[in-house]
Amino acid sequence: MKLEQATKVQIAKNALLSLLLYILPIVLMFATFAITGERPWEKKRHQHKQENTVKTKTSNSQDND
Repeated sequence: MKLEQATKVQIAKNALLSLLLYILPIVLMFATFAITGERPWEKKRHQHKQENTVKTKTSNSQDND
């Protein structure tokens, strides 16, 4: 089965358009980082504060006093 020239051109055009749409957000993200000077991958992680929680006894625990 041989493809027609018009079909080959349309497949190539659609493939290039798909790649462009796939790569565009990534390029824009790095362009934004370059313009603003932000480097989120170098930021320190937040340290979560330990919350004081009240521990309650579960219904399965038994106290034999």
